[in-house]
Amino acid sequence: MSLNVEVLQQSFEKVKPRADEFAASFYNNLFQTHPELKPLFTKTDMKSQEKKLLSSLVLVVENLRNPEALEPVLKALGARHVGYGAIPKYYGSVVEALLLTFEQYLQQDWTPEVKKAWLDAFGAITALMLKGEVEESLPKPVQAGKKTETLAKSATLKTEKKKEERLFQSTVKPEKKSLVSIQLDDKGLKKIINYFAANSQQFQTKVSEQPLSEVLKQIPKKLIDTFWIAPTWLVAIVSVVIFTVVVIVVDENSLLGKALGAADTISLVVALVLFIKEAPDRRKQFHYQAWSTIDAAHNVKVSYARILALQDLNEDGVSLRGLDAPGAELVDINLSHATLSKANLMGSDFTNANLSYANLDNANLSQTKLSGANLSYAKLGFSQLNQANLSSANLSSANLICADLSHTNLSGADLRNASLSGANLEGAYLTGANLKNAKVSDDELSNAFLEGAIMPNGSRYKSSLSDR
Repeated sequence: MSLNVEVLQQSFEKVKPRADEFAASFYNNLFQTHPELKPLFTKTDMKSQEKKLLSSLVLVVENLRNPEALEPVLKALGARHVGYGAIPKYYGSVVEALLLTFEQYLQQDWTPEVKKAWLDAFGAITALMLKGEVEESLPKPVQAGKKTETLAKSATLKTEKKKEERLFQSTVKPEKKSLVSIQLDDKGLKKIINYFAANSQQFQTKVSEQPLSEVLKQIPKKLIDTFWIAPTWLVAIVSVVIFTVVVIVVDENSLLGKALGAADTISLVVALVLFIKEAPDRRKQFHYQAWSTIDAAHNVKVSYARILALQDLNEDGVSLRGLDAPGAELVDINLSHATLSKANLMGSDFTNANLSYANLDNANLSQTKLSGANLSYAKLGFSQLNQANLSSANLSSANLICADLSHTNLSGADLRNASLSGANLEGAYLTGANLKNAKVSDDELSNAFLEGAIMPNGSRYKSSLSDR
């Protein structure tokens, strides 16, 4: 089913500013229309449950263009609902309540097109969750007709396999054993052939258009790109085929042949390939967990877990734009190069923090403690820094265009080469600050306290009173 991604994302963005209210309204609607479902939540922390709902919706909307990452998550979610006591007939009630809640919050924006988009989306989500629920409910015997080898074997299966091997060895002369048996139906085989045919055709076209040396240089990159783009099932099968060919070619009496001929080697190889292939999906799950940690620490002043989560997300290049953490204690945090534009950090404590090269444009940093912080090359355009403490902070080459620095403590701050054009410096304390080569006019500095400051031209400021 083709989903209207643009409509889904745009409509969800309109709901996000009232996300907490939306989640609470959903459960109110669900219990009012289907009171028989309320007993399922008698031992549930509803605030936590509402956050889980929002996290799930965010996860789905953010991955609408990446269904391969979304499918295993939704199937796992469906499998978990088996343990919660949820049964398939409840899914329709949940979808009904979600649609009603979207209608209440979107109001005039709840058009037939938006309704159809969400109906289609919930239909696809429900199908995947039900698939995961069915797979969880089914018994899991090892069958002869399986298309892929099981990567993790139980102790019982290993014991049975050893018995079979001993019986086989006692009746038949040892031969080089077949490590894998791949069984594919016509449909699966045709799918693989078509995949390789399409890629082969593209490759041949590029060979004809470019010199051979250039094509050869691109092969490693193309192989890597194909590895990440190709479906997981195809990567697993190709890995098995390559491994089997290597085993056949290598002398079985050599050290490498003996190592490759071990019974569990193929499982380990495929497991390793899949582990690498699925690394991006695991990374996304880690990011969702990190954001959950940050959300859970909202209105909590001291949270070491929040500091670690923010640092980890930033190291992975995840945008922290719009972060809402007023009053948070973030002393010594390292958020160099972080994207924190439009963040609400009012009254937070960033003492000695590393915010070099960070993007804090339009951020609310009023009354924030930033003494000793490294803000060199930071972007602080149009940010609110009124009444903040930036004493001894490093703001060299920082962009403070049109920032509100009224009544801000900038004593001893390093503002060399900083851009302060249009900044509000009324009542700002710049005593002892270094403003050499800073882009700021005398008029903009006229209402600031400048005693002992090094001026943009390199001279030290002296008030008319001290001249006397």
